[in-house]
Amino acid sequence: MIIGRSPIMEDQLIKIEVNIDNMNPEHYSHLLERFLQARANDAWLTPIIMKKGRPGILLSVLCAETLLDMMRELIFKHTTTIGIRYTKMDRLICDRTFKIVYYKGLQVHIKQSRYQGNLVNESIEFDDIHRISEVTGESYKLISQRIWSIVKAEKLT
Repeated sequence: MIIGRSPIMEDQLIKIEVNIDNMNPEHYSHLLERFLQARANDAWLTPIIMKKGRPGILLSVLCAETLLDMMRELIFKHTTTIGIRYTKMDRLICDRTFKIVYYKGLQVHIKQSRYQGNLVNESIEFDDIHRISEVTGESYKLISQRIWSIVKAEKLT
């Protein structure tokens, strides 16, 4: 069964970057959650070597331009950085549909992405694997392998 459809879309996002070299690393996971809760499209941390050979962290945040002021406030409130860089970025999002399969009676969403009508990627929704693992006690690896077997069998029929 195919549900939902998102056509190919082009738009712009803002990529915000800050270097952090003097913040307690225990605060990083909480920091990423803050940005995602504030509707950032994504947020991530990258280890870097800064001037004078000091280790640091590059915080990157992708968001809609309308959220830029809020993200800047969050950065200055929750990090030790004293400067922010940001740039506009164009993006293209593939046409997406969701196919539903069932594993042990539990619904699983398979995201199918297409570019110019050609299937370019299929992925199992992570939250579905997590939920099934909690219910069955099976490993993510086993669940994923079995779901792909179901998807493959459906393609053959």
